[in-house]
Amino acid sequence: MNSNRKIHFNFYRFFNESFVLTFSFGLASVIIEYVYKSHLALANFWMLPILVIGWYFTSSSNHHPDNFDAKTFLVSLYKTANGIFIQFCLVVLFFFSAHQTFNTRRFLLIYIGLLCIFIPFEKIIYRKLMLFLHKKGVHKKNILIIGAGKIGIEFSNVIKKNIHLGYEVVGFLDDEDKSALKGKYLGKIENIDNYITDNMNNVDEVVIALPNTAHHKIKHIASMVSNHAVKLRIIPAYHDLINSQYNISVFNGFPMITVRNEPLDDIHLRTIKRIFDIIFSFFVLLLICSWLFPLIGLLIKLNSKGPVFFVQERWGRKNKKIKCYKFRSMYITSRDVDATSGKYQQAKKNDSRITPIGAFLRKTSLDEFPQFVNVLIGNMSVVGPRPHPTPLNLESKKTIDKYLVRHLVKPGITGWAQVNGFRGETTTNSSLMLARINYDIWYIENWTLLLDIKIIFLTFWKTVAGDKNAF
Repeated sequence: MNSNRKIHFNFYRFFNESFVLTFSFGLASVIIEYVYKSHLALANFWMLPILVIGWYFTSSSNHHPDNFDAKTFLVSLYKTANGIFIQFCLVVLFFFSAHQTFNTRRFLLIYIGLLCIFIPFEKIIYRKLMLFLHKKGVHKKNILIIGAGKIGIEFSNVIKKNIHLGYEVVGFLDDEDKSALKGKYLGKIENIDNYITDNMNNVDEVVIALPNTAHHKIKHIASMVSNHAVKLRIIPAYHDLINSQYNISVFNGFPMITVRNEPLDDIHLRTIKRIFDIIFSFFVLLLICSWLFPLIGLLIKLNSKGPVFFVQERWGRKNKKIKCYKFRSMYITSRDVDATSGKYQQAKKNDSRITPIGAFLRKTSLDEFPQFVNVLIGNMSVVGPRPHPTPLNLESKKTIDKYLVRHLVKPGITGWAQVNGFRGETTTNSSLMLARINYDIWYIENWTLLLDIKIIFLTFWKTVAGDKNAF
């Protein structure tokens, strides 16, 4: 609700979690020293500020929700697990880069184990504290809603589900009789001036939830409310078009709502991502692909007739067609489009079109390595939504809502959808494809460089551990 309160809320959450990190770090050090008789050098405590800073950026990119209904609370715990995973990576990186003789493995397990216990515990305690303070009336805000239609009722229900935020609906004003609201209907909108005057100590904020067609009425209400010491808010009737990543700005005096916030729309963030792509792809091509490419090329040639590389037209950023490079994993006689149905044929499990060496390349994702050339020349990124072949794009954009949103950024060799298990064969209207699109859109709206690094690490981990959807 209140932007300033949200800032304080996030600050206190970060302060609490930083305390938990510090306590867990200290407790892990004490356990290692007194139980396992291994001493953590004082100089190593400089790692603690790095861990706290890492947690700050992780929690900022995850956007922990303020509400604590059961479903959202589970989502919050999942996002917290992401932050703990980053802590794990930072500790491993620190000790290995510093070549420590300290009992690294035990310290790592104890520290991460303590975080897994204390961070969720802190969230539960924080929630109970907020609920307790609200019941005691501490910093409670009373809201009068103007408009008892669908928007007003939905907003009221949100307030009821999130009482820890400290808001309470005193009632509704509406031009239609809403006696079914069980005492919450307080009269017609024209009585707003008298109602606020008579209940000055019982109304802190007024929220207008009227259709946009009621422009003159909204203007009149705003004029009335301005005569009182009451805060006014307006819910736009098109609020259902706005997601959690919206942005509000003023363009030469005109308020503008950007429905979808895209971090990579900023040129300096695109530049950071591009620099990372160039450096990462250059070293992969130099250190790995320089000897791996000739070996794989030889195996492909020995296994089946045809070229080493497979070049396919796919769609890049803003639907621009690009040439995507891969190692050939199918027989040259294979067809991409089914002769009977005319639909694009995706690779599937036990696909007869795949060569024996191609099956290995696809299982290990080695067939994708030539795309680092795409990254280096600039039409792909290391991380991003996976590019689909042109026929699949043409089929999907007609049947899947928001499908082309994924083309707002450069496609990637790996992506958020893939590390979350959504890779492999799909149909244009399957739940798997819908989930993949939702994950791609989430990535676009929540991009950070740290998220890219995390996805690269998870991709490597899945490659080593094996991915059942890789075929």
